[in-house]
Amino acid sequence: MLRDFGRIVAQILRTYYNQYNIEFQKWKEKNMAKHNITIDDIARDLGISKTTVSRAISGKGRISGATRDRVREYIKACNYRPSASAKGLAESRTYNLALVLPKSFIQLDLPYIRQIMNAICEEAFNWDYNILMCLSTDLYPESLLRTLDNRKVDGVILSRTVENDALVDMLIERDIPFATIGSLPPAMRGKATVEADHDQVGGCRAFCKTVLQGNQEKIAVLGNDMRYIVNQSRLSGFRQAVADTRYPEGNVQMHTDIKNYRACASVVEELLRQGVRRFLAMDDDICVDILRTMEQSAWVTPGDVQIYSLADNESFNTYRYPVSALRFDAAELGQIACRELLRCLREETYEPQPILGYRIIHR
Repeated sequence: MLRDFGRIVAQILRTYYNQYNIEFQKWKEKNMAKHNITIDDIARDLGISKTTVSRAISGKGRISGATRDRVREYIKACNYRPSASAKGLAESRTYNLALVLPKSFIQLDLPYIRQIMNAICEEAFNWDYNILMCLSTDLYPESLLRTLDNRKVDGVILSRTVENDALVDMLIERDIPFATIGSLPPAMRGKATVEADHDQVGGCRAFCKTVLQGNQEKIAVLGNDMRYIVNQSRLSGFRQAVADTRYPEGNVQMHTDIKNYRACASVVEELLRQGVRRFLAMDDDICVDILRTMEQSAWVTPGDVQIYSLADNESFNTYRYPVSALRFDAAELGQIACRELLRCLREETYEPQPILGYRIIHR
């Protein structure tokens, strides 16, 4: 008796399951068909041309309001979302931007680069754009060249600016819209579609005045590649602060074009032997090298030296030596550079030279 009852229940469950499966497959086929419709399907069902459908989707071209409404109502009913390629064909766009990174920037553990990249990718996503990464420099432009030759992008974002950059000349010559993270050299200002930057000169001037005011002890300024426009701007701000505070220029020891940690450690150790106890790093990367050297040095303890940086870094808090620094919002810079370039590409009003602020962090 119980066996018979069990068989009956099992049979009923199988019947319901099979019926459910059939209904689910019908629903799936119906909805998948809606999601997978093409411009051809829309044109056929509405009895209009594919060109008319494309114009209705893109919002461009001469088309009656009634026809545009018919197309949009059909699209809404079918949950249709045009693919990037279809949308691009309709609007003669790729819906891609190239983000150009020098090979030296492949160290994505650097917070500044990581924050800029994340912000650019997020902003592009909000505009239905994709980001293509290119590792290129003026000496090795092949990656960007291939991308441009294959017409894969609508615009380009350069992640840094340097003197005599052949990539800038290439983009200008080809009339490619492009944005820069940082300002171009003075002679090239205004050549980019968008030059997004922080107030490097003003921020460094204000910060360095707090460092130099009322203290005329020797200070060592350490920096890396001076072809970078950001380093030139920061050095200009420092020199203005020296003039403002009437700080003795003979008490400034300048060390630039430091190429790596080993070179930085050598310079710092020699300065310590000479009795220098104040250090100003032109960027956070150099400052981290200074901190690493200090941690291993037998010459000083945290109370003996003062360390300053013209760019803040979240890792500074992990060292025993406190660092007062100038903080720039890298994420905001990347977001604005991307946003203003996309506004230009959309033929909207945009800001060609947005300048962002700064904060002074005392530790």
